[in-house]
Amino acid sequence: MTTQNNQLITVEAPCDIDEGFAFDVIVEGRVFQIEVPSGGLKLGETFQAPLPDIGGDPLPSQAPTGRWKDDLFDCFKHGFMHPVLWNSFCCTQVAMAQIMSRLQLNWLGIKASPVDAGNAFRTIIIVIIAYYTLTILWSYIFPGDWYLEDDGGEYVHIDDPLGIVLLWALKAVFTIWSIVSLMFTRRALREKYEIPEERCHGFEDLVCSTFCSACAIAQMARHTADYGNYGAMCCTEDGVIENTPMDPIAVAMKVGPVKTVGADHSNPSLV
Repeated sequence: MTTQNNQLITVEAPCDIDEGFAFDVIVEGRVFQIEVPSGGLKLGETFQAPLPDIGGDPLPSQAPTGRWKDDLFDCFKHGFMHPVLWNSFCCTQVAMAQIMSRLQLNWLGIKASPVDAGNAFRTIIIVIIAYYTLTILWSYIFPGDWYLEDDGGEYVHIDDPLGIVLLWALKAVFTIWSIVSLMFTRRALREKYEIPEERCHGFEDLVCSTFCSACAIAQMARHTADYGNYGAMCCTEDGVIENTPMDPIAVAMKVGPVKTVGADHSNPSLV
């Protein structure tokens, strides 16, 4: 790859890649193809490469950089029957898992390898099924006791104290996981698209994840997919129809001029 400009970009490898291959990377809201340096790359490894003279395609999601595509409460943007709307409000954690798949995050909302990120949707589905199964069966696991009142002769049910404590503990863990993982996911999305906080500076992701989780998930789903040209799905890993183009995972960490005079910057190099 040759370049006539004097711009270098610093990129973090999204996965293990052998030398000789190339992958797409987002640079200031445009998509460029970057060659892998000699020796290949490991997940998370940082390297520098020249910014190509040609390329710079728009993002497949049509998402802007530096701002949200639409408002937090534009939930009905694509109509009342759109899958994203129903998924976000009725199956909130499922919709969150789909966004994690698009951003290559694990089930905790943390950047992960493609394998771990690929298991995020399946893991969250298992967590949801286990949680609701346990809550439904809880009265059978901890049935409590029946007592006969002395005055009226009626039976009164007394819940098992241990069962009550464990049930509330289970609900607390599930709720905390839902909020924290959504907070991490929203933060990862804002970092990828360079979106600054607009309200509650320093706590916006936490506040939105706690009090507006369904709206926050719907907004993230709309931002990371082009629903104007591609259909949505309720139960797929990424929430879109098959063969829908998605935004690249890799993002240039910085863009700067070449400072070394006379050096050959036509090839990528590890940092």
